Amino acid sequence: MPTLKAANLAGAPNHPILTRPDTYDVVEYRYVAGPPPWGTLDLTLEKDGARVLLRFDGVHELEIAPGFPHAYAGLEIVDVSGFGWEHARICVDCFEHGPGIRFWARSVERLAG
Repeated sequence: MPTLKAANLAGAPNHPILTRPDTYDVVEYRYVAGPPPWGTLDLTLEKDGARVLLRFDGVHELEIAPGFPHAYAGLEIVDVSGFGWEHARICVDCFEHGPGIRFWARSVERLAG
C-alpha cells in the first residue's frame, strides 16, 4: 500500500457513507490512539444545523494541518476497497491543497445524523 501522499486514487469511487461531504463543516474531531499504528477517529460534521457523526476505525497516517478545520478545502471520503489493500478501505482527504485532515481507515460507520 502506498503512503497517503503518494497514492493514486484515480477511479476510486466516493464512499456512500455520506453524500457530498465537501458541503459539510467539520465542527469536532476526536482521535483515540489504539495499538500502534491504529486508532479511532470520530468526526462530527454539520450542514444546515443538522449534525452527522462518523466513526473511523483502524485510522493510520493521520495528518491534521494547522488551520484545520477553519480553513480546510473540500472534504472527501473515498472507497479504496477495490484496490485490495488489507488495512485501508477508506481514504479521507481534502481535494484542494489547503489545511485539512488526511488519513487511511479500515472502516467507517455512521453513529448519528
